Amino acid sequence: MIEFREDQPRWQQVAQMIRERIAAGTYRPASRVPSENDLMQEFGIARMTAHKAMKALRAEGSIYTVRGMGSFVSPPDDTKNS
Repeated sequence: MIEFREDQPRWQQVAQMIRERIAAGTYRPASRVPSENDLMQEFGIARMTAHKAMKALRAEGSIYTVRGMGSFVSPPDDTKNS
């Protein structure tokens, strides 16, 4: 388990860690990201905390979910470099 800071909600910290893993290439475009259950075990967090982190990542377009298959890293947005 990791040590969480007290100045920011845990779901935001978990979402940031996943963003950092995506940026570092740990999770590559179209690769599966951990499930909520996996996040619960890895970080020692509640299901709602994991759910909120994943929901935030989906809302910002970092990941997408395929029902029955899981969540995946979104492809890079090439319009940012134009």
